Amino acid sequence: MNWTVVRREPGLDAGLLDHWQRTDVHPVLKRVLSSRGVKNSEELNHPLDQLLPPSELKNIEQAVAIIADAIERQQKIVIVGDFDADGATSTSVAVLALRSLGALHVGYLVPNRFAYGYGLTPPLVLAAAKQQPQLLITVDNGISSIEGVAAANQLGMKVVVTDHHLPGERLPDAAAIVNPNQFGCDFPSKNLAGVGVIFYVMVALRRALLARDWFARAGITAPNLAQFLDLVALGTVADVVPLDRNNRILVSQGLARIRSGQCRPGIMALLQLAKRDAYNIISSDLGFAVG
Repeated sequence: MNWTVVRREPGLDAGLLDHWQRTDVHPVLKRVLSSRGVKNSEELNHPLDQLLPPSELKNIEQAVAIIADAIERQQKIVIVGDFDADGATSTSVAVLALRSLGALHVGYLVPNRFAYGYGLTPPLVLAAAKQQPQLLITVDNGISSIEGVAAANQLGMKVVVTDHHLPGERLPDAAAIVNPNQFGCDFPSKNLAGVGVIFYVMVALRRALLARDWFARAGITAPNLAQFLDLVALGTVADVVPLDRNNRILVSQGLARIRSGQCRPGIMALLQLAKRDAYNIISSDLGFAVG
């Protein structure tokens, strides 16, 4: 048997490589940093306060206003997820965050692809209708669900779409669409996974509810949404989106929480099942074991 060995060279940014060549960084690290688009030494730190602001996501204020109204009126909200790791973590973040923000009636649906197809399809809308929701929120799907959103509208349900996939020529007639890859969105990071998008929506929602004095009126404490970064890190890594500066912060912060024992019991159980040490976990453990 004859073997052919192909060496794959990483794509290098000539300008970045030239920048790092002028430093005293080790030659191997120069190539690694250049190939990963790291522009300067400051980007090697990943503080949470360096995340891009939610305000740059198109339609996020509109989406947040709709969800905040539903929470204040204690309407039934149903999250429509997807069946991969990003979809599962997106659904978890949405449900857990909404409940922590004071929503009392939150349900979810994760479709069986063989029964309902992908995304918010008309049959899935009929299934969701059994829970009698006033609001549907899609996570990690929905940007191509034109017929499904139309069906929901006909049944009197509002739909907020949160997604990260590329849109087609037509967009669904949703009450609001939050997707960094939709036309006209100026959000600098186009690489958010679905779980990153819904996390941003929940962060903006918390801020809006604070402005409405909702937590004081409801007699609850405004939650720290960083508690869900373990899920954000898992979905981001498992969906194999590019780890740009913003995603690195999300993943780094999530890994830090897992290593400190502050993570979902489900993630801890999966790590134990995969015989991974949670206190020394690295990103590849999320992708190849937990995901």
